[in-house]
Amino acid sequence: MPRTPAPEDVPRAFIEAWNRHDMPALAGLFAEKAHFVNVVGLWWKSRDEIEAAHAATHATIFRESRLTGEVGAVTPLAPGLAAVHLVWEMTGQAGTDGAPAGPRRGILLFVLKEEGNRWQVAVAQNTDIVPGVLAPEARP
Repeated sequence: MPRTPAPEDVPRAFIEAWNRHDMPALAGLFAEKAHFVNVVGLWWKSRDEIEAAHAATHATIFRESRLTGEVGAVTPLAPGLAAVHLVWEMTGQAGTDGAPAGPRRGILLFVLKEEGNRWQVAVAQNTDIVPGVLAPEARP
C-alpha cells in the first residue's frame, strides 16, 4: 500500500527538483496562486512567476548549485494546513560575475495546504542565515 504524502515530502521534493535543475517540477510543488518571497525580497505571486524566476537563475548563478537540507519543524496549523521549516545549505553558486560564490545556509518556510491527496505550497519565504549576526537576548 503506498504511503500517504506528508507535509515534509514537499521540501524533500523541492531539493530533488532543485538539484536536477528541473524548474517545471519545482514549480509543480506550488499552488497556482502561490506566493514566494526569496532571500533578497523578490516577491513572486503565481506558480508561473515562481517557475520563470527559478528558471532564469538556474540558467545563470544556480546552474552548478547543489542544495541539501533537513526538515527542522513541521507545525500543523489547521486540518489540511501546515508550516514546514527547511534548514538548507547550498554549494556551487556563482556570483553575478560568474566567479564561484561560497557556500550558503538558510531557512525556507513553506506554508502548505492539502489538495486532494497531496500537499501544495501556498506561501514560501526564504531567509539566508548570516554568519556572525546576533540578535540581542529576548527579555521577558
